[in-house]
Amino acid sequence: MMSEHGGYHDDRDGGPTFEDLAIDDSLTDLDRVIRYVDSNIALQRVIHVRMLEETAVSSGYEKTCTSIIPLLEPLVSDVEFVVRQHVAGQLPGLCKFLVSAGGDDGYKIVLETMMPLMSKLLSDVQAEVRHIACESLVTIAEIIKSEDQGQHVLTLVLPFAHEDDDEQMRITALILLNKLAVFLGRDLCCQFCVPEFISLSEDPVFRVRKAMVLNFANVCMTAGPEVTEERLLPAYTRLAKDEIWGVRKACAESLVDMSKTLAPEKRASALTPLFTAFSHDASKWVRIAAYQQLGPYLSTLPPHEITETLTTSYADMATRPTALLLSGAEADMKFHCAYNFPAVLLTLGRDGWPRISRAFEALTVDGFWKVRRTLAHSLHEIARILGPEMTEAHLTSAFDTFLQDIDDVKMGSITHFADFLAAISPTARHEYLAVLAEFNDFQAHSKFKLKWRFRGLISEQLPAICTLFPPADTFAIVAPLIFQLVTDDVACVRDSSFHAVPLLFACLAENPEWTEALADQVRALQASSVYIHRQIYIRVCRAFVLGGHAPLFEASLAAPFFALASDPVFNVRLALVRILVELQEHLTIPTDALRALGNDPHVDIHVCFTQLRGASDAVLTTTAEETTTMEEADALGVVTDAVDDLKLVVEEESPSTDDQDEAAGGDDVTTVNEAAVSVEDITPTIDVADVAIDGETLSPP
Repeated sequence: MMSEHGGYHDDRDGGPTFEDLAIDDSLTDLDRVIRYVDSNIALQRVIHVRMLEETAVSSGYEKTCTSIIPLLEPLVSDVEFVVRQHVAGQLPGLCKFLVSAGGDDGYKIVLETMMPLMSKLLSDVQAEVRHIACESLVTIAEIIKSEDQGQHVLTLVLPFAHEDDDEQMRITALILLNKLAVFLGRDLCCQFCVPEFISLSEDPVFRVRKAMVLNFANVCMTAGPEVTEERLLPAYTRLAKDEIWGVRKACAESLVDMSKTLAPEKRASALTPLFTAFSHDASKWVRIAAYQQLGPYLSTLPPHEITETLTTSYADMATRPTALLLSGAEADMKFHCAYNFPAVLLTLGRDGWPRISRAFEALTVDGFWKVRRTLAHSLHEIARILGPEMTEAHLTSAFDTFLQDIDDVKMGSITHFADFLAAISPTARHEYLAVLAEFNDFQAHSKFKLKWRFRGLISEQLPAICTLFPPADTFAIVAPLIFQLVTDDVACVRDSSFHAVPLLFACLAENPEWTEALADQVRALQASSVYIHRQIYIRVCRAFVLGGHAPLFEASLAAPFFALASDPVFNVRLALVRILVELQEHLTIPTDALRALGNDPHVDIHVCFTQLRGASDAVLTTTAEETTTMEEADALGVVTDAVDDLKLVVEEESPSTDDQDEAAGGDDVTTVNEAAVSVEDITPTIDVADVAIDGETLSPP
């Protein structure tokens, strides 16, 4: 029987039986949806509502219009809110399909049928349904033409802003208007959205006023700087002095959004006094929110508008957060200071370094590891801003410290190791060869042997590292490191190292002795008794071809590469044929290699082999040669048999020894000798003759 929520309950056990839940698998998706979306069991309705979009796509436009669209009206009024929630989630996909498959007719259905359904879902009593409906409306608005936005989208939202008895509806209106502003356009935004925001900024319910501040960024951006300054800034300033600290905190959190929407020359004069008020607010939470936004706020200001008071407050976040009345949030303040440090320095320029250098010095030795980690990840950006000279004077010591720090901090420096070295002079860069040497000898350093992620980070930077040092240092230190990482025990480290080998050859191309020594090392992989090394050789050759170094590959590496087609290990041959399929547009594959792979008995290799161009020709050539060889062997056998028969006949007709003795004095001796010679002479005569087998004439070899 039906429950009060529309579900099915059995009188015996209080739930649906197995037979009730069973679904007829013989039905098509469309028939299943039609049958089960109005099932008495809510679970079945939910399952099949979630199939609406994919069923519409698979069924086509016509069946969607005639069979699926009529099902939506009762579903948006379903007694189970979960069903309504899933219907709201399916509408955007259905609308996009209607427009893409039906053109103008489908677009008309969206406006006349789907948008009224969306209106009903937006005003649903359940917050979960309204939330999904809001997201769906924003998605649908993307496909609505600009001339229809006002009538079919804006009119759905504006009534919610005037729901005097439901504050949640007014909040929903603010959220939607902000998200839809970019689709509505400047005219509709200035005409309708801005007045609603100004009106709701004076709402008696503080949650509505708070929502207005947190959801006005897109409206300000769409309306433009002039409208924002003239109409929305006064409302924001008024709320910044609201009696409820939660509203003031929301204003502090929105400080950066407001700054971005104002004209650059107006930002400091309009908003810096508000920041000062926030930073001295009676509520600690307002003060914390203000200082969290200080770094991003400074990055939005013109450099000449940043006062000493602001930079002092920013530096104090790192050096004395307690003095800023931020007790309990010291670690959080230092983290925000470190996180925003590159942006603030970029705004101030290298000349502004002295104004915030004390903050940097404090952050590099801070006891909270997350602060140091953030700075370690951004140190290379700071170095780019300061330039080589100032970097070597102020940052290298911090970089060295981070390299010896705990793993979480060290990872930041190693991730951007090449970037930081590129920002310093070649002389200072030379000192970091020792760090690379440690990685090269990681088998002797357990801290690196067990840290495969560090090796992976270095392997990703090998192309850049190849270009950082003089050729001699590159050959002596970087080259061994590359070959160490290319043969690393961890696959992902090897995979990210292969592409560096061709670049290493390119960097050392001016010295033939070095490149030949490197080529010997690469070829040694192919000759290795370890099959994984031979697979690595294949991957290295692939990097040469794809990296644009095919001539070097052809000259030094191609012959050993193709020879692996006859490798005794199946995995090596499989790796080769897969790479050949990938590289066949760039390579000319020798017939011997194709023939070896074509004769391979393994199915996996055969599947890949059939994808190679010229594979069928190689197979036909091989088959023809085998057939010719067999025919030649058969012909030779026939000739040999004929010769043997003739010899036997001659031997039978030859006189015995006694007969020869008796005839020793006569003239018949010459005849016997001539007969013997004729037997010997007949063999080459038969060898060069055509032999007929089964009615066909075969040419002897």
